[in-house]
Order: sequence, then C-alpha cells, then structure tokens
Amino acid sequence: MKRTLQTVLVMSFLAMILISPVAAATTQGLEWGVAQNDEFTYRLRMVDEGVQTYDEGMNITVTGSTPALSDPLTTWLSIPVVLANMVYTNGTPAIAEAVVIGFASILVGGVFIVPIGNFSLLADLAAAAPWWTVNHTIVSDSAFWGIRLSYMDDDSPSQIYVQYSKSNGVCARFNIESTNSTSHKKSSFSLVRDGLGLDIVQLLQDNILYVGIGVGVIVILGAVVCIRRR
Repeated sequence: MKRTLQTVLVMSFLAMILISPVAAATTQGLEWGVAQNDEFTYRLRMVDEGVQTYDEGMNITVTGSTPALSDPLTTWLSIPVVLANMVYTNGTPAIAEAVVIGFASILVGGVFIVPIGNFSLLADLAAAAPWWTVNHTIVSDSAFWGIRLSYMDDDSPSQIYVQYSKSNGVCARFNIESTNSTSHKKSSFSLVRDGLGLDIVQLLQDNILYVGIGVGVIVILGAVVCIRRR
C-alpha cells in the first residue's frame, strides 16, 4: 500500500510538471483565456447612410489548441494566431466576411484573439508595431481593451476599431465606420458579440455635444447652489 501511494504521488507530481508550462501565465503575466472548441455568437450588421441593410447571426469557434506564447513577448507581431472558424448560425461558411474582417483588421493589429493578463504590455507592443500611427489610440475600460484608428476618407470622418474582452481576450466588437460630411449619416460594417450591451465609448462620442451641455448645466446648477448657501 505504501509503495502504491508513493507511486501515485510521484505520478501526480510529474503530471503537474508536464501540465503547468501550458496552463501557467508567462513571466510577463500573459496567458490565453480561451480553449479549443470555445464558441461565441455574434451579430454581423451593415448600415448604409443610416439605414440598416444587413443583420445576421454568426458563430465563431476556436478550432485549434492555443499556441505557446513567447516568454518574453517582445513584439506585437509575435502574438501567435489562435485558429477559429466563422460560420452563419445556419451553418453556412462566412468566407467572404472573414476575408473582409481579416484584411481590415490589419490596420488595427490583425489579431482576433489576444492573450490576457497584461494589457499594459499589449498597449506598449501595439504602440511600437509597424502599423501604428499618430492616428491610432488605445481604448480601455474595466471590461474591454482595444485599438482605434481614426482617419479621413474623401472628407468623411472614418474609423476602424477593435475591442477585446479582458476576461478571455476574444474580439468583442469590430467596427468600420464612416460619417458622411454632408448628411452626417453613418455607414458601417460591424461584428458585435451577443450580450455585450451598449458601447459606452461610442455612445459618448456620438453624443459628445449633449454630454458637454449636460456637464455645463451641472456646473451652473452647482454654482447657483453654492451662491445661495452663502
């Protein structure tokens, strides 16, 4: 019995040694937040001059095991690709859509799933990447981290941005958007994961004038209250 117990303990210890390099975070705190066969549901929407012209459900499934992360990870281009499959909810392959997203996303890093655990490091690597320009910015809050590129397209303010969930590193939102400089109506191509709720950053940007007015009103009311208390 004693020999059997010793054998079990040795085998358990060896299993921990063999498994831990895959599961553990790197010395920089990076690790994968997804695993093979993880599935996520999205809505693919297209808007033309303020009119929605397309709205379909999509499933994206992690098809391969997560590749090893370099330790240390020193460049954005060193982030390995996690293989995933994109299909419509009826099972139809979304090949053309995946190509569009793939090519456009190159302008904001070209990665659909990023490692989690150290988004400050990812921000530094992005800012040092060859595709980074003065028109790129990092967008981050408690739940999401992402990259935004703002530019002018034929006098129309445009942007491409990607946001990742900080909990698993999977793309939560991908959006290509352009605002007509004359009609001020927006056209967009977006892929948004189900159940995310409002995009607060975008909501504030779209209503910045009203936000400014609201802040002004609050400041004025506060000043009036202070004066009356005197």
